[in-house]
Amino acid sequence: MQKMNDMDHRVLGKKLELFMFSELSPGMAFWLPQGSKLKNNLKNIIYKSHILRDYEYVESPAMMEDTMWKISGHYDNYKENMFPSIVEKRDYLLKPMNCPMHILMYQNSIKSYKELPIRYFEFGQVHRNELSGALHGLFRVREFVQDDSHIVCMPEQIENEILAILDFIKSLLNFFNFEYRIDFSSRPNKSIGDDSNWEKAENSIKNALSKFGQSYQLNEGDGAFYGPKIDIKIKDIHKREWQLGSIQIDFNLPQRFDMSYIDNEGKEKVPVIIHRAILGSIERFIGILLEQHKGILPICISPNQLAFVPISSQSTSQLQYIEKLKKELLLNNIHAKVYNSNDSLNKRIKNSEKDKNPLICIIGDKEVQENSLNIRNKLKKESYQSSLNDFIEYLKNEMNVVI
Repeated sequence: MQKMNDMDHRVLGKKLELFMFSELSPGMAFWLPQGSKLKNNLKNIIYKSHILRDYEYVESPAMMEDTMWKISGHYDNYKENMFPSIVEKRDYLLKPMNCPMHILMYQNSIKSYKELPIRYFEFGQVHRNELSGALHGLFRVREFVQDDSHIVCMPEQIENEILAILDFIKSLLNFFNFEYRIDFSSRPNKSIGDDSNWEKAENSIKNALSKFGQSYQLNEGDGAFYGPKIDIKIKDIHKREWQLGSIQIDFNLPQRFDMSYIDNEGKEKVPVIIHRAILGSIERFIGILLEQHKGILPICISPNQLAFVPISSQSTSQLQYIEKLKKELLLNNIHAKVYNSNDSLNKRIKNSEKDKNPLICIIGDKEVQENSLNIRNKLKKESYQSSLNDFIEYLKNEMNVVI
């Protein structure tokens, strides 16, 4: 078994009490209070960034009767990776992806061409029956959350949608300082759909990539059987490559599920689906981030934005000042941990650093009297004094990140 170093995300997850695993539920993370805050902070940024890009947030059930998976083709091609369940003598399967659910939502009402594109977005909790020997911390699990989207559009809208997705991916990965590359996979030998649709889709992707202006690698004949695709691959701090986001054009499912929209002449037409994820797996991305930042995460996603360390853990005025600040910050979803044990000041500061808090605020009588804070910024590796109002505004801006 490979030895884990101190910066391995599994070691950090345990030390910082972010998540745990149990043999009773292998490959499925238990998110502890600190880890849940981290995960929800990341999801909040992703959510806001989608809403501002005109995505509509939806939620769908965790399982569905096998009939739908037979129509989609997952039953024949992916059944061994799906978890079955029998309820009242009917066969159900836990969802390994969200496509059929979003299709059902689309078919809830008749759609006009004026409504397209429709962009459904979901934090879809999915289950995939990975082999136990392949499980690896948060990097390979059996249960994870996808930042999953399905865009239903007309063929002539594909290019603009892909360009917008590429811009979204670039903004997000640049924010987290990741290098990445783009792979474009074209039509394989075994494929479905007519030649004209494939040609339109591939030309749309090529045009979008050309306008995007970033180099890409062409994987000839490596596309999915139902349409061409784009894969986004990043390098982590160890120079390992991970596939995160993907963009896949799909002619297959709209036909299988008899999807339609009414065009400008009142005729029924079959739309195209773009399957799209930015991060792919929230769990995997958190694992990569933990190792990338050696546990000291950006303020906007850190479980605690700051640590309060009173110079005297017995000082009533210092503790009251801290408690007042802590409550005020909580109203803005800013979390602070107080280190007021009976240990020495140096020991308490060391403990706050060991817990990977991005900001450490030392509070003494001077800070109480001046309504100020003595701050150690561990991300920027600098120390400074700040007024309380300025510091709260700074934290609010850090927490209101939209990518």
